[in-house]
Formats: sequence, C-alpha cells, structure tokens
Amino acid sequence: MNTYGLIVDKSIKKNIKIYRYMTLGKFMCMMEKQEIYLTKIKSWEDKWEIPTDEIENKYLHDNDLYGQCWSLEGTSDALWKIYSSNKEGILIETSPEKFKLISDIKFGILSPVIYYNDLEKALLQLKNMKGDKAIFGSGLLKRSAFKHENEVRLIVINNERCLDKKYENCTHINLKIDPFKFIEGIIVDPRASDWYLEAIKLYCLRLGFNIIPIKSDLYSPGDF
Repeated sequence: MNTYGLIVDKSIKKNIKIYRYMTLGKFMCMMEKQEIYLTKIKSWEDKWEIPTDEIENKYLHDNDLYGQCWSLEGTSDALWKIYSSNKEGILIETSPEKFKLISDIKFGILSPVIYYNDLEKALLQLKNMKGDKAIFGSGLLKRSAFKHENEVRLIVINNERCLDKKYENCTHINLKIDPFKFIEGIIVDPRASDWYLEAIKLYCLRLGFNIIPIKSDLYSPGDF
C-alpha cells in the first residue's frame, strides 16, 4: 500500500502526453519482462548530474537517487537521432497518471527538470525549494544545453520510505509494470523501413496489444 504515493508535479497537466524514446532492445525487454527500470542518477553519462556535491553535505540522499528520463516532445528530430542511431527506435506514449501504475513505489516524483545557465543560482533555487519536491530536487537540475529535450523525470530514493525495499549495490532498479495498461501509443522511427514497421506491428499483435504501432510522420511531406 502506498504511504505517500507518486507526486505528479503541478506543472504537468493531466491531459498532456509524456514520451520515452528507446532502442528496440529496451522496448522488447520492457514488454517481455513487464518491468520498467530506474538508473542511479550519479552513474549517468553527464557528470553534471546532481551538482550538489560541491556544496555542504545537506543533500543526504543524493547518492541514492534513481531516475528515468521522459520527454514532453513527441516529434523531436534530435531525440530520434540520439536514441535511435540505427533508425529502428521506438517511442512509447503515456499519460502522467499512468505512472502511478508502477509497482513498489511508495513515494516518488514525476517532474520536469529545472534547466539552468548559472549553477549558483540553480543551487539557491534548490535551497529555497519547499515541500516534498525539495527531497528530490537535486536530481532535477540539468544544464540548459539540454533544454531541447524538454525532459520530465521519474525519481525515487533507494530506501524503504520510497520503495518496498532498499536495493543493495546496484546501478539499476527494476520495478513491475503492466505495459498493456501503461502504454497508450507506440511510434516507430520516422526513418525506419516499411518492413520494419510491419515487423513491429506483428510483434505487438502477438503480445496482445490493442494498440497498432504507427510510423512517425516527422519527415512526411504532409507536414510542410
């Protein structure tokens, strides 16, 4: 039973869609294992994540922050090229309230990141943050060079207050999810071949999806 529940930041409207770009392998893993994974934020490639190490040891949970990146952008050329270099990527679409279907999260947050140019000002904003969001705030700071990603993060702390148990010595946490209830749309890379789109359609049909995958029309002449 959720003690606190997943907090959806008030800036995220209920009727919007949230997207995650992923490789085919990660999509298949999610489907076959019916799991969603969160990664230790300090292990992410960008070493500017969680920049609070340089200030007083106030943020005691920083080393235990785990997250997953989503986006409010469903038609991003840059994100397709970043997450789908082989032109076979998958984009899944869902709604904010659906994140509450993820099992074992007793306390966490779904929130847009806070983009900054001036780290000192960003840390001051973090220091003045109030309420439950302040607990996860240091995992929401991101340099403005990545602003085009329009990122939303799902964040928890790896402890028994936020999860059903504390996971020891791991960079990833796998949590159960019913993808058939969670996913509302499946979109294939706009550069993908027609045969690939048909293969994804057959795969999703075999799994039991009612959703029919579509190909992104990002590069369609009809967009002009």
